[in-house]
Amino acid sequence: MRRLTRSELASRVGPRPPSDAFWRSAIDRGAAALAVGADAVGGEAESETGEEPLATGDIVDVGDRAFVVVDAERTESGGRIYRIELVADRDEG
Repeated sequence: MRRLTRSELASRVGPRPPSDAFWRSAIDRGAAALAVGADAVGGEAESETGEEPLATGDIVDVGDRAFVVVDAERTESGGRIYRIELVADRDEG
């Protein structure tokens, strides 16, 4: 499990990092799906070992909010779709 800042995530996912609008929408809905191309994953074939940009359990800090990666799905082209969910504030109990 890793904890990443928004800028650290942007450096891992390639030339099109998630926009401000993406994060606003994710915060409003409490969840989102983040698609990442095969070039950012590190290897197109399942047998290739590359450093994944994210893994289940990783946390991404976005301002005073945080998201946890709850699922990672491989796409046909070798990329990934990461499902993320907003971590509840401690005050919300």
